[in-house]
Order: sequence, then structure tokens, then C-alpha cells
Amino acid sequence: MITLDLVKKNINRWNLTRNNKNAISYLTSGSGFLITAEDFKNWSHLDPEFINCYLTIDKMNNFKIYLADNITDENQEYLLGKNLFEKGFQEYFDESFLNQKRTINSNLTPTEADSRIATWVLCANAWVNHKEALRQDERSAESGEMVQVFTIPFSDLRELFSDKNLASLKATFALKFEETEAQSSYEIEIILAKTEFQSKSLSEVSLVKETFADMSKGYPPSKTATNQFNLL
Repeated sequence: MITLDLVKKNINRWNLTRNNKNAISYLTSGSGFLITAEDFKNWSHLDPEFINCYLTIDKMNNFKIYLADNITDENQEYLLGKNLFEKGFQEYFDESFLNQKRTINSNLTPTEADSRIATWVLCANAWVNHKEALRQDERSAESGEMVQVFTIPFSDLRELFSDKNLASLKATFALKFEETEAQSSYEIEIILAKTEFQSKSLSEVSLVKETFADMSKGYPPSKTATNQFNLL
């Protein structure tokens, strides 16, 4: 049985591992996780601003994610299976031959989404090694810290789940190039994808529409606010 104490232990297990060399084995152990329409429905009545996504390792050494809305997290009124959800890290296989992709009200095009996801798949090891090198220099050590938690704007979920027939969203890791006054670097992010299968009969080729959203933010390297993530 999952308890809040166990959730916190799993989160802490990732925290103790995230800056070690074997962190990459967890981050690449799957493609992502699912956010279901039922999850969205349970969060909706609170009208949160963000969904907080905590990275964890359970006692069986499995990489998992816990999701809680920011209001629940701030008030620390967690109800497992109601506003706090455990997600397994899994792989996806789209059985399709033709993709027709579009965007929501976002600056992320399907081509850019594919590029960022592919960059993660191809360059995850190199990115983790770069983070390790940054941590060796005290001037850049903070930038080398590996992520503990992501935030996903609830507006992205609201937009994607406006399709009442949608059962779930795919959430997958990607690498995004970010440029600031201090530095330019690639940072890990979560991209949400809505996949719509359209087929009139079993003999016809399935058409797939994929819609993407990419406004997630990882902490670190972003600065955390006081009491923002109370499961850490």
C-alpha cells in the first residue's frame, strides 16, 4: 500500500541518486508516463495553476513519477489517488503509418517537438556527462544540478483535454536549448502529446493527429520558491 511517508522516501531516494553517474539509467529506463482524463477531472475542481511532477525511485529500484497540483502541494492536503497520483515510467508504440500533426496555442511545432524528443533520445548520456562536468567547477556547480521536480501549466492540460473523447496524454522527456544572459545550455523538459487515432475500418490505414505542449519547467536548475514543493 502506498502511503505519504513512502512517497517522500521514494522522492528522497531520487534526490540522493540524481547527481550520481547512474542517474542516466533511470532517466532513460522508459519513454514517459501517462496523464489520464480522470486525473485531469480530479484536479479541475481546484483550478490549479500547475501540476508538480516529482521524480522518484521506489524500493524495487523502479523509476516513477508522482503528480500533485500546486494547491494541494501548498496546503499539504494530499489524498493518494485523488489529487496525488503515482505514474510508472513506460514506453509507447504508436501503431500508425501516417502522421498528421498540429499544434495548440503554443510556440511548439510538431517538427520542433520531434526534434527535442529525438535530441533527448540521442544525447541523454552526453547531457548527463555535461551536467556532471559543470558540478565539478564551483562557478558552474549550481547549473549542473540534476532535476528533482517539473511543473506543467494546468492550462496545457485544460487545452489538450478539451477533447472530451481523449482518455490520456503522453508525457515524455525532451531536451530544449535555452539561452539566458548568464549562459546557453540544453535543459531537460516534459513535452505533452495528445494522440488521436482515426480509422473507419480495420482494413484502412490509421491516421494519427498529434498535438503538443511544452511549457514545463525543471527545478533545478530553476530556482524554487519557499513552500513550492512540499514533498521534497
